[in-house]
Amino acid sequence: METRDQGVVRVPPGEGETLWVLGDFVAFKADGESVGLSVFEGLIPPQGGPPPHVHHQQEEAFYVLEGTFSFLSGNETIEAEPGSFMWIPRGTLHTFKNTGAQNGRVLVTSTLPGSHERFFREVGVHVSDRASFEAPADPPDMEKVMSSAERNDIHFVLPEERHG
Repeated sequence: METRDQGVVRVPPGEGETLWVLGDFVAFKADGESVGLSVFEGLIPPQGGPPPHVHHQQEEAFYVLEGTFSFLSGNETIEAEPGSFMWIPRGTLHTFKNTGAQNGRVLVTSTLPGSHERFFREVGVHVSDRASFEAPADPPDMEKVMSSAERNDIHFVLPEERHG
């Protein structure tokens, strides 16, 4: 639960609005629509991560907290271990994948407050029991995913559309 005192926002460990989004577990730490800064923690299962995509209006940054990840930035693949920081400029094709055998954790922020939160809320499934860590059984509605992504500056790139 978020607490505020004199404008300070505190989200204790293990708390924050939490959703399953396309197979990944996402917890908001700072909601860009309410505080002007988007920060969320991703708990990513082995081989999990988002599809390759581009943002035209925002940069995105990642800080690896736990696990090992492989990041695609443009045409370059970069391996990242705990403590690694990645800054992805707008217009850059990117994605990441948990390459480890255990769940990994990343802290993510973007420079377009609210866009990720809106997308996650529109296509994700709210988590009521954080302890269970059980993903929804039903597949996502891909028409809804693609429509929401476009509205929120998340432009998925299919393998046949990649250049280089």
